[in-house]
Amino acid sequence: MAMHQRWALRVEGFARFKHAEVALRPLTLFVGENNSGKSYMASLLWGVLALGRSLFPARPGESKAYKACIDVLMQHRARAQTQIAQGGCGEVVLAAEDTQLFVQWFNELLAKHKKMLVGRIFGNRDLPIGDLRLLDYSRAKPITLVFRTDDEAVRLSARREHHIGVPLGDGVAWPNAGEFHRVACYVTWKLIGGDIAGPLYPPGASQRVDGEPLFLPASRTGFMLTFRALVGEALTLYDAAADDAVPPSQFTLPVVRFLQALNSTPPTAGAVHAKTAGWLEKTLLQGGIQQVKQGGAPDYRYQPFGEGAASLPMYLSSSLVAELAPIVHFLKHRPSFRTLFIEEPEAHLHPQAQRAMARAVVRLVNAGLPVVATTHGDTLFQQINNLVQLHGHPQRKALSAELGYEAGETLAEELLSVFQFRREAAETTVTALPVTAYGVAVPTFNEPLAALTQEIYRLQEGLDGDAGGEDA
Repeated sequence: MAMHQRWALRVEGFARFKHAEVALRPLTLFVGENNSGKSYMASLLWGVLALGRSLFPARPGESKAYKACIDVLMQHRARAQTQIAQGGCGEVVLAAEDTQLFVQWFNELLAKHKKMLVGRIFGNRDLPIGDLRLLDYSRAKPITLVFRTDDEAVRLSARREHHIGVPLGDGVAWPNAGEFHRVACYVTWKLIGGDIAGPLYPPGASQRVDGEPLFLPASRTGFMLTFRALVGEALTLYDAAADDAVPPSQFTLPVVRFLQALNSTPPTAGAVHAKTAGWLEKTLLQGGIQQVKQGGAPDYRYQPFGEGAASLPMYLSSSLVAELAPIVHFLKHRPSFRTLFIEEPEAHLHPQAQRAMARAVVRLVNAGLPVVATTHGDTLFQQINNLVQLHGHPQRKALSAELGYEAGETLAEELLSVFQFRREAAETTVTALPVTAYGVAVPTFNEPLAALTQEIYRLQEGLDGDAGGEDA
């Protein structure tokens, strides 16, 4: 499914950020200097999508924002009743102003639970957080509430991309306020996380659920080499908010979920992104990644292509293999994730391999999988720029054939957002970089490259101008 919603996350008083805003798009890139907070922001954004569904209260609320949502639902239900009584379909479209009311309620829940949310993500209850909210919400196609009578046995469901099925019930009102509350929760989460995060139910958040965004942390090589030793802690997962008796983990929750996912054995049948995984194996790995059951936890091995080639454990494989192993593994199996977070996709890759990785990322985005990535890779980034330029080029088809690109490897500029993280004293400034038909210019990439080029010119001038010995 495609990503239909657009929103930005606003953060104040958190980590190195006095204030920052990042807009979520099908491809969202965090670029900039080391130790500037990109991983913090990516983890926080992951947490909103992964844990946001757990913020909804179990019972109806009393706040102004919540009551405004209930009023809208009551009005739409009454309108649907009239339609059905007149032989109509009982479908009501949520207007933009209706949508904003549900977003306001979710922001109220974020404000109320932000401390708990940050504690669960980072395993540290002492991290301060000022403001946390969603801004600039929009949706390509509005949500339609499909009201049905009881005899049609339609249960509350948000599985369709742009529709929510709602039992109409008998009488003037639903059986009780709890029914209105359930619908309000469904509508709100459909707007915020629908099709890019896990479903609203089951509500528990101490274990990974189908649809939850997958976070591939930096240092994947190290994790793959020590996976079996680390997985024990991941399986005795802490939940910093749910059980004070459980000691905090040595890892953030996104990393714990990553280890949990590595320990699972999902089926390969129906894997949507298996073609891209196979392309990476052929283009970069020149071999396959195998998951092998070995005792309590699985093991991962590399099988080089070629008759008679022996499979190798991760510790005898190259860093390229170990780095790409989890990416390829998860893509080869049936997706149980609806958004992919990946830190430093260029890590351990030769420039030519970085170009291939950029193509793979764009393939995934065009296949309907939103990707959020942190990167220092100027080569990978320039390759993405090239794919943006190629998409809008008047000779795209001919150039794609000439340059060796395949269908689904160009990127529309409106699908991309890029944010630069720059250290300034004790704070980090986050700047949205303009995306044009030519791609994106990144000062924190261009400035050191320009300085390096000037240094090369200066050294060459000295060599060309004086063939003699050293200075006296």
